[in-house]
Amino acid sequence: MKIYWKITTLCLMGCILAGCSLPGASSPTPQSDVNSVMTAAAATAYFRLTSAATQATSTPTLVPTDTPQPSPTRVVLPTSIPTIVPIPGQVNSNANVRGIPQKSKTHNLGNVLQGQNVKVIARNDAADWLNILYADSPTGTGWVLARAVTLSTDLSTLPIVIYPNGLEAASIMLPPFVFAITGTPQPPSAPPAGWSKYGTLTQPANVRAGPSVGFVTIGLLSPGQKVTFSGHLEGNAWVQINYPSGPDGHGWILSQLVQDNDGYGNLPIYNLLGTPVTPTPQGGAPTLASSDAGAATAQETQSTVNDTPTPNSSPLTAQGTVTNQINVRSGPASSFQSVGMLAPKQTVTITGLTLSHLWYQIQYSSSPSGTGWVSSQYVKVQGDMSKVPYYTNEAVKIP
Repeated sequence: MKIYWKITTLCLMGCILAGCSLPGASSPTPQSDVNSVMTAAAATAYFRLTSAATQATSTPTLVPTDTPQPSPTRVVLPTSIPTIVPIPGQVNSNANVRGIPQKSKTHNLGNVLQGQNVKVIARNDAADWLNILYADSPTGTGWVLARAVTLSTDLSTLPIVIYPNGLEAASIMLPPFVFAITGTPQPPSAPPAGWSKYGTLTQPANVRAGPSVGFVTIGLLSPGQKVTFSGHLEGNAWVQINYPSGPDGHGWILSQLVQDNDGYGNLPIYNLLGTPVTPTPQGGAPTLASSDAGAATAQETQSTVNDTPTPNSSPLTAQGTVTNQINVRSGPASSFQSVGMLAPKQTVTITGLTLSHLWYQIQYSSSPSGTGWVSSQYVKVQGDMSKVPYYTNEAVKIP
């Protein structure tokens, strides 16, 4: 009997050591490798944190458990567009959706219906078209007339889309112009003695930070107030005034709300972004009176010494001075062939410009046509550009 129990005991111990199980007994639970689990979690977190920025597609290799884990680093990619925060809007009348901010049957994408909710992400420079999210568009966006949409907030918070090389070319999105006045806005400065470029308000007028309804309102003027002109928009729809609380001491009002005393002649001309396209002429817009100097930054008059030849007497041309070494091209874009180069301080005669004001046509005898094109950012203009003819982005003169 003792021998039997010894044999039985040995058999049971052998089964245990061999990994066999008795009927009805549960299998042993495997032990987890805690270090391996923690390593995998860290690798997964790191992958998720960086994969969007690095565009990784492969599964990360797990680092062995005996190797210290590097601290995850967030990868931040540079962006060429501002942060977009859509503004809710509601369509107030049926409207077509276009591929560009212009009425064009060839760019028609569809339509939105009265009462439909839309999300607006940008505006054009004139603030008369809105860029909306539109699922039926190849790009996911489209353009509708601004008057067809009632927005939940002001236009001034929207980025601005421009087409430097024409509506058929690539667009650029600019961040919105942000400006805020702290405290009570100061009244516009009175016209100095002898200055004839001023006006009298005929109706209440909003003062804006730029020359369109897309810019933030920074003040309100009453009928009868006098304002000093310091510039105007091409086409004269908006006029710049001396406004101590505004950006650089300026503001913009609709010209139809003010009766001018002596027009806008010889005042600098601005584009729809509030950027000057001609300099202030000699003896141009006045500085603020000394009594206003403590209240705002005085407007600067043109003080650059003119060391260039006398401007061409033709009203259809203007003179300019080159500020950097630049290429002269056969057309108004960097994609056109270079036909020569200009050195800094060379004088040029400007004979045309593109609607975007990014390229100037100049007299250039070395070119077969006798003209060439240069980037406007490297030319300092002297004289009046108001009568210089416009050209398309294909260098075709606009009648």
